[in-house]
Amino acid sequence: MSARPTLLIVSFHFAPSPLVGAKRFSFLAREFTRQGFDVHVVTNEIRESAYGREDKSLPLQGTVHRVPDSIDNFVRFKERGRGWRRFIHGVARRLLSPVGLDYFWAGAATRRALKIARDLSPGVVIATSPPHAALIAGERIARKLGWPLLLDYRDPWSGYDWPEWHRNGLTQWLGRRIETRLVKRSAARVLNTPSMRQWFERTFPFASPAKNFVVPNGFDSVPTKAQPAAEGPLRIVHAGEIYGSRSVVPLLRAIQSLSERHPRPIRLTTFGALPAAERLRIQEARLEAFVEELPRIPFANLFPELQRAHVLLAIVSEHMTYSTPYKVYDYMASGRPILALAPMDAALHDLLAESGAGESVDPRDIPGIEQALERLLFAPAAANAARIERYRWVNLAQQYRAAIESVVAPTVHEPAPQLPARAE
Repeated sequence: MSARPTLLIVSFHFAPSPLVGAKRFSFLAREFTRQGFDVHVVTNEIRESAYGREDKSLPLQGTVHRVPDSIDNFVRFKERGRGWRRFIHGVARRLLSPVGLDYFWAGAATRRALKIARDLSPGVVIATSPPHAALIAGERIARKLGWPLLLDYRDPWSGYDWPEWHRNGLTQWLGRRIETRLVKRSAARVLNTPSMRQWFERTFPFASPAKNFVVPNGFDSVPTKAQPAAEGPLRIVHAGEIYGSRSVVPLLRAIQSLSERHPRPIRLTTFGALPAAERLRIQEARLEAFVEELPRIPFANLFPELQRAHVLLAIVSEHMTYSTPYKVYDYMASGRPILALAPMDAALHDLLAESGAGESVDPRDIPGIEQALERLLFAPAAANAARIERYRWVNLAQQYRAAIESVVAPTVHEPAPQLPARAE
């Protein structure tokens, strides 16, 4: 049996998966290992995705236990045919909508975790969502082991006012009942943004606010490999797809207006597909000359492109105001200024104001976008290195440790696990 206290992390995605859900705990697991914890991760098997199979830029530390999910593969096979297979997929999607299509993975993950825990020192179970199956598995594992449970929310489950088209009333009601049970059995919660914590505490007022922590995502320091060009077009770069509920047309109109006053051409480059409807909107507005659409590329190749950009673009839709897109932290690591197009109540406004990493504007405010762009492109760069230092993973892991320490206080029946010494 290991003498070190255990962190048993349940994360459906984990390195080297290229999906964004793998990133948070791939980095945190590395830092927890450095802090002296015995880190074990229960995760899904690696499989092909729209972004490839592996992202080799992610750290892979801790002992990783991969749990295949045949049910998940079964209900996702609608792409391989029509008729009865699509019918079964549609029925499964509706029946499982409160918990997600990955629900049955929770059982397999629980069985694997209980088996490996026989040889581990007592510790803490950390379960991160989405998908919600990870929280369900985490609660089952913690209850059977008698270990404290820490729920980690990268996105909310039922504790957010989702629009009807995203999640209907019945789905939301059922999800709320299931999540309430898990929250009552948790010892603490970690939420990704202050906005998310506010939504959570309004929804679950019985959960002690003293045990609700905010630990955002972060970045590693990266050496400078490229610089923006001194000549040629001024490049505004967006990493990833621009989803259908968002539009770059107001930004392109601001670029068009700004280009009339400045001799250097200004272009938006997006590394990711534009939806067909967005391409049509751009064509109808006759703004094609101001946008360049390139294929998505691996992060190792993308990062120099971020450093070459003059401005980096982030967009938040009106139905995800709690969210700070993960790419914003990659943007911070690049050292380039950020322009955020986000509703005025979006969490991203506060993040950029606090960090000094960029500016945020309402996505419909074309004059405001133009003014922000002019400052970011032509004014002297702001010195923000000290203010964004707190978002480095090594510092965030120290913040996370406070949440871990809050759930291991001695009980009447047994002493708490002995935590490793804090790093200085």
